[in-house]
Amino acid sequence: MEAASMIRLVIESRIENVSLVGSAVRGIADMLSIDAITCYHLELCVVEAVTNVTKHAYSSEPGHSVEVDILRYPDRLTFKIGDSGKSMDLSKIEPLCFDPLKVETLPERGMGIFILKSLMDEISYEVINGRNILTMSKYLKAKKDPA
Repeated sequence: MEAASMIRLVIESRIENVSLVGSAVRGIADMLSIDAITCYHLELCVVEAVTNVTKHAYSSEPGHSVEVDILRYPDRLTFKIGDSGKSMDLSKIEPLCFDPLKVETLPERGMGIFILKSLMDEISYEVINGRNILTMSKYLKAKKDPA
């Protein structure tokens, strides 16, 4: 299905630039009248993904580009995070083991993929011609009219 519209954001791989992407995602979600919780989830996931690119793919080294494509389909929003840094090996990411009812068992690090998988409806990761592309989609619910 072809996207109805697309916006491409490109930032330099500096951690201080990540909030710009988060603000853009929040603004787009607000314009689409997405509920506040889903809006927060979208912003959190995109910020987490872009932070990981900056920290891990580029080892916190500035001067590289991070591309964020935001595609709007009739039924969903899709975010494609692209970089040319070190690729992620999903097979080396171990599943988290904690009791969500016991805060003290929550890990302090390494929750990024867990958060993305928990809050987005679909995620995939691929390397195409040396470019890493993380794709995340969230299906949009029809807004209910107040009774």
